[in-house]
Amino acid sequence: MWNELGFRDNPYSPRPIQANEEGVELLVGRDVELHKLMTYIKSSDTHPTLEGPNGVGKTSLVSVAGFKLLSEFINESGPAYIPIEPPFQLTSEDSLQAFKQKVLYSVAQAFVTNHKVLKEKGYNVPDIVNINQWLNSPLFHMTGGSLSIAGYGGSATRSTTLNSSAGFTDSGFTATIQSWLRDCFPSRSTGGFICTIDNLELLETSRSARELLEAIRDELLNMDGLRWVLCGARGIIRSSASSPRLQGVLADPIDIDPIRDTDAELALSKRLQIYALEDANPPVEADGFTHIYKIGNRNLRNALKYCEDFAIWAYLNKSTPTQSKDKLELIEAWMAETAEKYEMDTKGVGNRAWKVFDDLIATGGNSSPSDFEHFGYESQQSMRPQLKLLEDANLIESAIDETDKRRRTILVTSRGWIVNYKRSGFKSA
Repeated sequence: MWNELGFRDNPYSPRPIQANEEGVELLVGRDVELHKLMTYIKSSDTHPTLEGPNGVGKTSLVSVAGFKLLSEFINESGPAYIPIEPPFQLTSEDSLQAFKQKVLYSVAQAFVTNHKVLKEKGYNVPDIVNINQWLNSPLFHMTGGSLSIAGYGGSATRSTTLNSSAGFTDSGFTATIQSWLRDCFPSRSTGGFICTIDNLELLETSRSARELLEAIRDELLNMDGLRWVLCGARGIIRSSASSPRLQGVLADPIDIDPIRDTDAELALSKRLQIYALEDANPPVEADGFTHIYKIGNRNLRNALKYCEDFAIWAYLNKSTPTQSKDKLELIEAWMAETAEKYEMDTKGVGNRAWKVFDDLIATGGNSSPSDFEHFGYESQQSMRPQLKLLEDANLIESAIDETDKRRRTILVTSRGWIVNYKRSGFKSA
């Protein structure tokens, strides 16, 4: 399909920007945040954190920052800040030991992957031939009941068992990796591996986040040679960073707000330019993208997703105009029809729930359950049935957290913003 439209790949992909030169070019409107994040990684003794709505581009920002730092190291004489991909996810089902195993495995693999460049730059790196064979083999060796990795361990009775994460419970492996990190990065100024914990809001409550982050503080956040970047939505980073045990470990969040409308247009134009082959005919151009971006409350990922949906719809219906004016008119008609369909799916929402929804829209689309008086209710409990109706209709998402009344935990969804477009008489913000 995309080749037929004159593109080498999908220019409307909602996936995060890749960590490469193309990604640097595609990251538009984030110069300030990018400079701030890179400065924190290189210069701060606390770990940088990012906070912003889902889909605003936090993951893309971290990916590009890591790539630029790695490029500086390879092409210049800067310290060795090397990103570990992909980002880690921390959920309430994760134990400290299980998460630590995942991290240590990734660090060991990062030593293998970056061994050559580190050695060429004069860094003290281990001989990784054996560890490379172990990491990439389905077997590892147990020696007298203890794990033997890369020559470390005892020499008693030897057996072979399947390679699995269970092997990482061995303290010898942990000590080995820590020794490698200290030898390779003897001080903060020499660099370290950049590890990212993404989507911390998956922990659902700030209490869960604090407890797990406090648990990994000494085990991982304070491990020599590792630089951490934490990303989250719904106020979960700010709440967690305020924990007494995490103060001095986590920096105050860098707020990642939606990019400006002009930058959104430029971001789309960059995509079309980079992915275009000869005679490209983009189904959505910059003005159509901005129309969708505004309707969806300026959520970049969701705007790209709806552009992709429209492009596929237009292709299947053989309805891709060639004139910009005709494209915009078709997009406006398609979005209006989509909004009407979404509203048709909200039959169970009554007038009282719609009143809460409209008031929530008026606040900018997010609020806290503790703001119940603003919505005309006497308690959170009395407002809860209306929130449940809106949640069931997928108009809002809500995470009640009794431990932190400051958190804004009621959010209008992408579908909710499109329904609001219909209810407002098809007026975009």
